[in-house]
Formats: sequence, structure tokens, C-alpha cells
Amino acid sequence: MRLVKMPRLGQDMEEGTLLQWAKSVGDEVSEGEILAVIETDKAEVAFESPAGGYLVAVLADAGSTLATGEPIAWIADDPAAKPPSPQPAPATGGKAPASDRTPAPEAAIRHTAPRRGGRKPVSPLARRRAKELGVDLAGVEGTGPGGRVTEGDVVAARQAVQAHSEDSEELSRMRLAIAARMSKSAAVPQFQLMREIVLERPENPGDGPKVTYTDLLLWATAGALAERPAVNSSWVDGDPPTVKSHPSVNLGFAVAVPDGLIVPVIRDAASLSPAQISLERRRLEGAARGGRLLPEDLSGGTFTVSNLGGAGVDEFIALLNPPEAGILAMGAVKPRPVVVDGALVAAPTVRLTLTGDHRVFDGVEGARFLQAIADRLQPQV
Repeated sequence: MRLVKMPRLGQDMEEGTLLQWAKSVGDEVSEGEILAVIETDKAEVAFESPAGGYLVAVLADAGSTLATGEPIAWIADDPAAKPPSPQPAPATGGKAPASDRTPAPEAAIRHTAPRRGGRKPVSPLARRRAKELGVDLAGVEGTGPGGRVTEGDVVAARQAVQAHSEDSEELSRMRLAIAARMSKSAAVPQFQLMREIVLERPENPGDGPKVTYTDLLLWATAGALAERPAVNSSWVDGDPPTVKSHPSVNLGFAVAVPDGLIVPVIRDAASLSPAQISLERRRLEGAARGGRLLPEDLSGGTFTVSNLGGAGVDEFIALLNPPEAGILAMGAVKPRPVVVDGALVAAPTVRLTLTGDHRVFDGVEGARFLQAIADRLQPQV
């Protein structure tokens, strides 16, 4: 029998809110299958079952907030297995004899998260939102399960004590996170290099996934990063500071969602073909827009590509996504006049703008990186 505990879904995660169980007691569950949806202070994350078997007991109701490591469920090989009954704490003054211990009733197996030390139950998002807005949680009345303070309660409390002008608007949690990250980015010494590249049309065999210009650019960028590892690096603050070169190319790409941007990561992208890049990009885009991203889909990025070509933008500058040392902005692919063998012709081109961390690599290295991309994309003469 396997005890399932509240996972640590990030280095700074201390507690999580169990939003929804994907399985019911008695259901069979496979290892790696989604067991629950958990809310951290950053996102809603699908939690995969750490073991296969049958869900024989859940120890926390949906809406419960628990510290990482606290028990949330039992999984057993036998669907009829009974989970161990929780033992009561020994009375003050010594351990009670075994014969005097009364096991908790079976109905007590399912419970909401206890209020540790009398602390008011507060969701991680609400706690973070309260810190951002300067709201004292002691004065906020919770409307969630068991009196839990939700993010909406925090926002309502602030609105009750602060007058806003008619044209003001509350920032969403994602917009506040983007603002904080971009403010951090603006403190990095950055430079830009721009290059226009003539493209070959994607090859799309009838039985394979459709490869787009975006897929080709992601593929070429991954290969160029493997060839020019200085760009696939990060600045590390310290005494003294260092530069970390990443052994794998984990390529992030920006996806627009209703409230902002999210950057899922194609792992080990330099080892993938354009068709494989296309499949993984489509999977991650669908998961991002459907709220089904896993923790590993959002972590470990070493470089980012941002594409506004679909919005009709010819070229633009993207800010770095710290601690990454580079980001590539991709504009619209359009037929533009180019000179080929002395003749003026119309050919599909794309305008790329590389933003680099000048502490990590210089302009010459950036130019070589753009050339490596061009070598993979331009028609071979």
C-alpha cells in the first residue's frame, strides 16, 4: 500500500491547494496518470499518480490547503484493502498503553486540511495575492471550503478599503507575475541583433505531421544553440558570479493565453526532427490553452523563441526571460523582394531579432548564432 503525499511542485513551494480529484475512491489508477489538480502560488498543475493500483482512500477534500509532504491519499494493489487508521496523539504525561488506544472511525479517513496551529486556512494564491496587494489576511473573511481564504476574498477585501478611479483595473495574478519578471529582465544589460533570412518552404509528406515555418525556426534555433553553446547559457549571481553552460537545449516558446503569456518548454529540442518539433509544439500549445500543463512542461528552459508573425508583426524586440541569456523574436513570414543570382525576385523571408545578455556573450557570438540558424533555413545553392 502506497501513501500519497502533497508533492513539492517547485523549489519554493511550501503548500498547495487540492482543487480537484481526477479519480474517485475505488477507481483504478495507473502510474503517471493524472490523479488530481493542485494549485500552487504560480499555476494550476496536473499531479500524476506516483504509483499504480486502486485509490482506496482520499485524505483531503477538494479545496483543502496542505503543506508539502502531508498525506492526501492511499493507493493499494487490492481494491478492497483498508488503509491504516490514523493513530491519535498520546495524552500529555506519557504514552497511553496500547490497549487504551482507540482507532479513529473509518469515516475520519476523509478530512479537510487541519488548521495547523490555529492558523486561518489560506490558499497559496490568496497568500501571494495578499502580499502583492498589501492586504492583512487577519482581517479577511474566507468564503472557501472550511472558511478558507481565496484569492477572490483578498481582492474583495482590498476593494472594500481602497477607492479606485473609474478607469483603473485590478491586475491578474499572471499579469503581476509578468510585470515582476519583465522588471527583473529590464535590469539586465541587453543588446539586439537583427537579420532577415530567406526561407525554403516546409516539406510536408502526406503521412506525417504538418511542419510550419514556426516549427522550422524552432528546429533551426535548437540546432544553432547546440552548435553555439555560449548562447545556450545563463548568468549566475554569486561571489564571484559565474556563467552556466547548459548541456541540453530546452527550448521555450511563448504561447498567448487569455490573461497573458506562458512559456512551455520543448526538452532536448536539438535531438528532434522538424516533424517531432511540430508534434511536441502542438501538444504543449494545447495543454497550455487547456490548463493541462505538467510541472516539467514549464521548467528548465535554456532559451526562448517569441513569435508575433501570426499577428502580422514584421519585426520586434523581445525582452530576456531571466535567467536565460537569449531570446529570439520571430516576425511574419512574407514574400519580400530579394536579389538571387543578380535578379530581383520575390521570396519568403523572416526577420529575426536576437536579444542577448551582454554579460554572457558578445555581439560577434550572437552574429555567429544567427548565421547558424540561417545555414539551416536558407535554400542551398
